[in-house]
Amino acid sequence: MPAENRHLPPRPIAAIRLDGGRLCLDFVNTIHDRGAVEVEDYLQQPQRLAEWCARAGALRPDDGVRAPRTARERAALMREVETLRRHLHALFAARVDDLPLPADALRGLDRWLHRAWEGQSLGADGQLHWRADARDARLPLKRIALDALDLLGDPYASRLRRCANTRSCGWLFLDTSKNQRRRWCAMETCGTAEKMQRYRQG
Repeated sequence: MPAENRHLPPRPIAAIRLDGGRLCLDFVNTIHDRGAVEVEDYLQQPQRLAEWCARAGALRPDDGVRAPRTARERAALMREVETLRRHLHALFAARVDDLPLPADALRGLDRWLHRAWEGQSLGADGQLHWRADARDARLPLKRIALDALDLLGDPYASRLRRCANTRSCGWLFLDTSKNQRRRWCAMETCGTAEKMQRYRQG
């Protein structure tokens, strides 16, 4: 986001669309209209982060996550959210544009992956489980990092797209359409707006 962008009051969590097709892409898309002058950041406070993560599936009812208690801890968490989101956007945007993956963003994701792996132990069922000391407010971010790794290494990463509304939206999504010609994050929003503008100009 450009430094001069102004932040708008965010909409209710229940009204936020999840059009990315993957958890990590929906997380990247928590900046509404990334290219606009007035930016709406859906995740402006830890409580909104927790609500969004529960809605998107990054946080589960039985996780027992401990919320940050002090203002300093809350501010630190939100800085980590913003940094991870920026790094993931850089990585996925580079993949969309067929460019080398940025080294700084790779290092940032790598740090989160190590935190995620260190927070899990192999159980008697042969599955990895989150340890109790890893069930903190950053647990959703660890899940998002693991999902990002899975997507980057998946052949489906070739179906990563950017919304054709490049003037303001900038959302990323995984094109799972049959003909792989999806252009919009959602037809009822950016697709309709683009058609209306072409109609007025024509």
